[in-house]
Amino acid sequence: MSPTEITNAGESVTQSPKEYVFLHADTNTVINLIDTPGLLDTSDVGTSSHETDKQHVDNILKLLSAYQEIHAIFILTKASVTRMSEAFQYTLTEIFKRLDKSACNNVVFILTNAASSNFKPDATQPILQRFLRENNLPIALPPEKPTIYCFENNIVKYLAECENKIPHNEDDEEDAQRSWRRSVKTIQELHSYIRSLEPHRLAVMMSINDATTMISMMSRLLVDTMMCMFRDVNELEKKKIQAEDMKRDIETDPTKYASCDLKKLLHIEETKIVTTALGYNNLVCESTKCADVEEGQVCCKKCEARHKYTCDIMRWKGTCKTCGCKTSYHTWSTMEKKIVKETVYRPNSTLIGHIVDSNDALKQINEGISTFEKRIKECEDEAQEMMEICAKLNVFVRQNASLGGSSTNDELLRYLFLQNQKQINAKSNDTSEADTLVKIKSRYEDHLKEAMACCYSVEDVPKLIQQLCYLSLKGKGIRRALDEYEKSKRQVVEEGKKSQKSFIVKKF
Repeated sequence: MSPTEITNAGESVTQSPKEYVFLHADTNTVINLIDTPGLLDTSDVGTSSHETDKQHVDNILKLLSAYQEIHAIFILTKASVTRMSEAFQYTLTEIFKRLDKSACNNVVFILTNAASSNFKPDATQPILQRFLRENNLPIALPPEKPTIYCFENNIVKYLAECENKIPHNEDDEEDAQRSWRRSVKTIQELHSYIRSLEPHRLAVMMSINDATTMISMMSRLLVDTMMCMFRDVNELEKKKIQAEDMKRDIETDPTKYASCDLKKLLHIEETKIVTTALGYNNLVCESTKCADVEEGQVCCKKCEARHKYTCDIMRWKGTCKTCGCKTSYHTWSTMEKKIVKETVYRPNSTLIGHIVDSNDALKQINEGISTFEKRIKECEDEAQEMMEICAKLNVFVRQNASLGGSSTNDELLRYLFLQNQKQINAKSNDTSEADTLVKIKSRYEDHLKEAMACCYSVEDVPKLIQQLCYLSLKGKGIRRALDEYEKSKRQVVEEGKKSQKSFIVKKF
C-alpha cells in the first residue's frame, strides 16, 4: 500500500481501481485481476447522492474501456448477510444497473469471512436468490450452477501477524490451516469454473456506460441550457413586442425613431453555459440556499482534503464555515461552470447611422423581427432535439442494462425533480422558472413514450452522441464536455497501468 492509500480506522480502503497480473506457472495462464473500490463508501455516510460511489463506478468503467472482454465479474459480500437490508439492495442494484443483460452469464458471487458459516452459503444464498428473482435477473445459483464461492479473509491477517512476530496459540494455527486448505480448494474450483466460461464482450457494457455518462453529463447541461434558452426566448419575445410597438409608433408618426434606440432594440445576446476542467477539486454546495449562486457556491477552492468531512471548512457539528449549510449538501467538482452572455446578432452600425427616414427605420425593424423569430425557432427546435436524443439514450439503457427498466434510474428526471424542489423551497413569488421546469419534464416524458416504441442497438449510441455534438447552438459546449471526459478516461487507464503489479503463482 502506497503512502497515499493509508486510511484512517473505519475508512474505505481501495479508493481507485488497480490491476494485478498473476502468471500461473503450471498452466502458463495470465490472470488479470482488477481490484475495484467497494460501494457504500464511508465518505458518503449521511448523504443521499452517493457521489463517491458514483465516482468509483465511473472510474471502474473507465479502466475497463481498455479491454475488449472479461471472463468473470466477482460480486463480493459477507457470508454473514442474512437479511435484505437497504445497504445490500443498494450495492447489488448499483452493480447490475451498469451490467448488460448478457453479463449475467459471467457473474460470480464471492462470500467473504466464510469460516463463521463453515464455508457454506446457506445463510446468504436465499437472500441473493430473492434479490435475483425480484429483479428478474437470470443468474442460476448452486446446485444448478456453481456461481457462489466462499473464502476466509482472516488468513491474510494471521499471516501478517506471523510476519510481525505476533504470538498465536495452537488453536489459532489449526484454524488458520483449516481455513487455508478450504480457501485453496475453493480457488481451484473457481479457477476451473472461470476457464469454462465464454468471455464476455464489453461492447454493450461500454455503450451502456457511454449512454449513462452522456445522460448524466447532459442532465445538468440540458436542464441548465434549456433554462438559459427559455430565458433567452422570453427576452426575444419581449424585444419582438417592443419592435412591433416601435413599428406601429413610426407608422403612426414617422418622426418617432432614433438610431440609438434601434441599436439597443435589435441587439441580440445568447446566454451560454461554459464548462472547463479545473485540474483540481473544488468543494461546492448544492443546497437550496446556495442554488441562487448561478456559477455554483465554491466553499473550498483547490481542496486537498481526502474526504469532504475532513476539510478544514467543515465544523465538527457537520456544517460549512463558508456557507453555513450541512456537509451532506456539498460535493466535489472538477469542472467550473460559468454563465456568460454572447452577442449573436448586432445590427449594422453603418446602416443604422445612415437611417434618414421612417422607411429605413421600418426596414431595419422588420429585419430585426425576422431575426428574433428565426432565433426563437432555432432555440425551441434544438431544445426539442436535445430532449429527444436524451430520451433515446435512456431507452437504450433501459432495454440493455440488467436493471435498466425503471424510470427511477433516469438521471434527467431525477435532476429535474431536484431543480423543481429547489424552486419550491425557494418560495419565490416568481413562478416562471418552476413553470418552465414542469414544461421541460412534460415534453421529455412525451419523448420517452415515443422512444419506447423503438429498439436501440450498440451502434445507435455513438450516432446519437454525435448528433448532440453537432447541434448548431449548443454542440460546441457538448463536444468540449465530452473531450474533458475522454481525457479523464485516459488518465484513469494510465494510472491503472502505472499501479499494475505482477506476481508469479506456481500452483493454486
